[in-house]
Amino acid sequence: MPKQTVKRMSWLQTNTVRIARLHFVYVFTFAASVIAYDAWKLITSQALLQRWSVAVAMLITTTTIWFIARNSARTATVYRSLILVLVLMDIMVAGYSVYSGRGMASRGVALFAIPIIVSGVILSRSALFATASLCVGVYSYAAIKYFTDNPSEGYKVELYGDLFFYGACFFIFSALLWVVVRSVQPRSS
Repeated sequence: MPKQTVKRMSWLQTNTVRIARLHFVYVFTFAASVIAYDAWKLITSQALLQRWSVAVAMLITTTTIWFIARNSARTATVYRSLILVLVLMDIMVAGYSVYSGRGMASRGVALFAIPIIVSGVILSRSALFATASLCVGVYSYAAIKYFTDNPSEGYKVELYGDLFFYGACFFIFSALLWVVVRSVQPRSS
């Protein structure tokens, strides 16, 4: 294997392990918020069970990825795939948080920044913009689903305005991150 390929794979493996470790903090923070919401009786017992189910699924996924990524005998494709799994999990958790946090009124929209940032590790413009597209799709679905389930909690113009605004922000955030990634990305000889 060429020296540059080995170096790139080692870099990708190291960062996959680091991102998995940071996801343990994310899982802990998510679980702590569930405990706080339950302690103050802000959520129903059904919502409590759903949120714990999400926290356990996050923990299982993160632990599996961390364990696999620690083995350095993998290819770069394996590490990219592990990052992709984390990105997809983060998008689904953000979508769930938006829906369970009252749709377009949810502060959970900020969680969509996590998968966009994580996808930056792949060092691919396509990965960044595909992640932004998936974020737009999942955010739109969660907000529209909540709106149709609870039509008296907002106006359609507000819903579509938020969908456009946050969707555009996801792409702007991806483009800004691509500028940063591209400026620090090692140049090919």
